[in-house]
Amino acid sequence: MMKRPQRRFAVLFLLALFTMVGMTVAQDGTVTVAGSGIVAPVFDALSKASGATFTSSLAIAGTRDGFDKLCSGAADVAVANRAITTDENNNCTTNLIDYVELLVGQNVVTFIVAADAPYAQCLNQLEVNTLFAPSAQATNWNAVGTNTVDQALSVIIPPLNSPTFAVLDKLVEGDGVRSDAVLQGSDTDVVNAVVSTPGAIGIVSLPVASASDKVRTVQLNASDVTGCASPSVDNVVQRAYPAADPFFIYANKASLSKPGLTEVLTFAVSDAAPAIIEGLGFSAGTSQTYASSRDALTGNGSARPFSESITAFSIPSDAAGQVVIAGSPNLRDYLSALSSALTAGYQNLTFDIKLAGHVAGARRLCNGELDILATDSALSAEEEQNCAANNITTTAIDLGKQAVVLVANEANALECLTNAQLTTLWSAASAGTVTNWNQVDAGFPDKELMLFAPRGGDASADLMLLKASGAPTPVREDLADTNSDPLYRAAATANVEGGLTVMSWADYQRVLANNQQRIHLVGVDGGSGCVVPSDETIADGSYTLSRGAQLLLNNQSLTKVQVQSFLWYIADDSSFSALAQFDLIGVNFGSLPALRNNLQKWYLDAAVAAAAAPEATPEATPEATAAPSG
Repeated sequence: MMKRPQRRFAVLFLLALFTMVGMTVAQDGTVTVAGSGIVAPVFDALSKASGATFTSSLAIAGTRDGFDKLCSGAADVAVANRAITTDENNNCTTNLIDYVELLVGQNVVTFIVAADAPYAQCLNQLEVNTLFAPSAQATNWNAVGTNTVDQALSVIIPPLNSPTFAVLDKLVEGDGVRSDAVLQGSDTDVVNAVVSTPGAIGIVSLPVASASDKVRTVQLNASDVTGCASPSVDNVVQRAYPAADPFFIYANKASLSKPGLTEVLTFAVSDAAPAIIEGLGFSAGTSQTYASSRDALTGNGSARPFSESITAFSIPSDAAGQVVIAGSPNLRDYLSALSSALTAGYQNLTFDIKLAGHVAGARRLCNGELDILATDSALSAEEEQNCAANNITTTAIDLGKQAVVLVANEANALECLTNAQLTTLWSAASAGTVTNWNQVDAGFPDKELMLFAPRGGDASADLMLLKASGAPTPVREDLADTNSDPLYRAAATANVEGGLTVMSWADYQRVLANNQQRIHLVGVDGGSGCVVPSDETIADGSYTLSRGAQLLLNNQSLTKVQVQSFLWYIADDSSFSALAQFDLIGVNFGSLPALRNNLQKWYLDAAVAAAAAPEATPEATPEATAAPSG
């Protein structure tokens, strides 16, 4: 047993451990490095592996001190296990320190239990605290959340001076962990102890956990928005998995000319860097994080690709005005829900939403009548010319894609349907005449056709026939059964050998979560071969029963507080769940900070453009809106 470990005690160990990186006497050309004792040896290893001629002096006193020294000009480089804060960035700005931000790796840690343990599938923050917090008193798994397993629990932790413990200490509320936690000498020792101790849970680095088939990693539920997520670098980057420390390098741009520094930083974000990071027992970044870091270093992208989500805009309490939206009706439910939620809190905001189709909406946009066009397609060449003629420029926000899938009975050997077969199956023209599978195609079995569809007006069936037939096509009315509940339709399909149903991709995920048996997905051949729906095939467009969704913004409207407020609400973390709720997939939770950053840039650009524009003549407005409507 151990006494309650204190965060200060762990930090002292870290400082003592990592001073081995060494100090050299400061001199001209010496690169001064300050910051995190956890990230310092990572920077040192990358420096040595780069082969660059490099002289550095090191000051290890924590990430905050590193940023203080960087932003005061006392350090050339800050190494950090978190992103820079707003106040720290403001300090750099005040002192005219321009820097680049590189993400070179991650320390992803995971909670582990024995491979056959019946407890701890997914833990939320409250349950993590119940297990590990200094105040924790739970001694049985039946006291942890809604878990009903009657099993005595044991908490096992790694050394207090380890990077793994540092992540745990930040994740758990309070200073340190519970006093009866069992301390082990290394992450590997934690694995062995968890395997040999009934009811045990421990925490180790992701690489150590992945190397053992005797333990199971535990998912974490960071929030109701993201839900349960497995430990992975991708999930960390997408902000879905919270138990990780990033490894950042911040470099003063004015110091990049010092001997060896640019070469070291270039190596740190090169294809050779992951092997160094993983050799230290940590996790490398994703290909996208390395690409963003390279762009930051070379000046081809944002200098702050990971902390640029620090936001200054907020919806004013007195926000007022009307937002005018038109376009495609496929976004009606999504826009109505968000606008209603926003006006509930800001009663002086109003919305004029008329979704009569892309063509009518694009005409109004290019006439200067709209703030936002909701659409599933880009502007045509003619529409772009109309907008240009009226000095209307646009910016797009991607909302992902809507997709529908076909679900068949497991006994039905149906693997793929062509667009023509889909039209024959589901269109109103087939009502009363196409009742057997061999009437759809001679190669299909002599089996009664049983179609289970949503009730009339459902967007899923409409989208399926629109994509299959190439035109709006009514759904047949002589169906075996209609029901708005996809779980019911999936169960009905599972009970009939000739059964087939249609639903959105999001609804199909609900069916899977409900553990429905005796069903399978059917692929679709849109003319280029059969493609089975998946997140990947929907995202890349190879699965044809899908359509994109985007908001095309009138840039002139980005100066309006009501439009700014609505777009900001769309980009808020709390609004992310609405995408899946209304069958929009493909936008990652982790992309929202970048969207918020872009919105702030667009607002500023619009204000600058408006200030520079010549004052409109009295005739300008009538000319811009003279095109006939309809």
